[in-house]
Amino acid sequence: MKVLALDVGSSSIKAAFCKNGVIKHLERVEISSRFQGAQVEIPAADLLKSLRKAIGHITASHHNIDAITLDSFCPGVVATDKSNAILFGCVTHQDRRSFRESSEIEQRIGKERHLQLTGNRPFPGGIGSTTLLWFKHDHPALYQKIAHIGQPTSLLIHHLTDKWVIDPSQAAFLGLYDSIKLSGWIPELCQLLGLENSQLPQILFADQVAGKVTRSAADQLGLPEGCPVFAGLVDTSAAMLATDCRPGRLVHSAGSTDVLALCLNKPSPAEDLLTRPLGTGHKLPKRWLAVSTIAAGGSTMHWLKDNLFADYSPKKFHKLTLRLGEKLQGAKVDVPSNTDVIFSPYLAGDRTATEARTASFEQLTLATTRQDMLYAAIRSLAQASRQRFERLSQIHPVDTEIFTMGGQTQLAAIMHAHWPGKHTFTALESEAMTGLNRLAGGLS
Repeated sequence: MKVLALDVGSSSIKAAFCKNGVIKHLERVEISSRFQGAQVEIPAADLLKSLRKAIGHITASHHNIDAITLDSFCPGVVATDKSNAILFGCVTHQDRRSFRESSEIEQRIGKERHLQLTGNRPFPGGIGSTTLLWFKHDHPALYQKIAHIGQPTSLLIHHLTDKWVIDPSQAAFLGLYDSIKLSGWIPELCQLLGLENSQLPQILFADQVAGKVTRSAADQLGLPEGCPVFAGLVDTSAAMLATDCRPGRLVHSAGSTDVLALCLNKPSPAEDLLTRPLGTGHKLPKRWLAVSTIAAGGSTMHWLKDNLFADYSPKKFHKLTLRLGEKLQGAKVDVPSNTDVIFSPYLAGDRTATEARTASFEQLTLATTRQDMLYAAIRSLAQASRQRFERLSQIHPVDTEIFTMGGQTQLAAIMHAHWPGKHTFTALESEAMTGLNRLAGGLS
């Protein structure tokens, strides 16, 4: 089978031509977020432009494609009007404009009731209902024009098929979906936001065909008309599909955001975690994920390098990081550092908090050096990772084999050394692409 797999992250789109599950051609196109105070968006028009570019790189050489599968970052709330013009979005998880709306939703629904209905608290920016309510309050005329609401996969699939769909994993992040029973949109929450079912995407499992490539998309992108397109899912879910998806399976994604995702055979909603369906359920099994994140993991290290160690080469900075990591584990390393400095690791806030959180250094003195600050940050990130690992272990015993991915391998190794117990770590190769190929494997 020949599959076009699209892995849409928050910094790039990867497009791969795969034959019988093996990647034959891989292309990458950069995308970027737009920051304006507390507002963070990846402009939907830019996302579509990058998608067309990425697909074009593949179809320039490969014309025979049997199926298209995709995943994307989430959340990324987007809305269009009746003519399919983009009204706003994609509003990402880094967006923090909707704290007021988060409190309003919980006050009106009830904290515990909301958790049991959706599986999550209405985290500002992290759960789309808060963003939607913000637009309802602050831009009512624009809000009344909404014909369709969705997540990034909804927008991308519509561009290919003219269908407006969503899978359970992305629907969970809208905050309007029953992520526990998978029973559909929740009338109580839709009514609170003034939304009709006709404005919401059709819910399909990620391993179901959402539609077929239209003639216009085929002509524009070089795709075969009528090629089936699967419903898509969250990028972390695609990575989990590259494993056996056994309950207790843990995937550690060490990137700009540090993500621990634990696979479960039933949901276990909690105030301090993100709970969502894996997204499959048509031919592949139904599973749920319990997710804990450090919103600024690798990006904290990038920030420190750019702002405190700009005179260091990447190699020199990585070497220092490694030596400080060894010092953290008790090794006798000749690296002076003041261990009294404290760092709070919230440079990008906290995805599972309904109040604004920011990073800070404490106990600085005139004797404090930048090396002291780097050591404090590494220690803080490692401690936070350990706490999240232990928190997930309370929900379900974690398998001793941990699957890892992401570019922050050095930081990940420091974190792993800080975890309790003994584990083996297996790197996922082309993790999302492997999972996306698995989605297409059941196509008859």
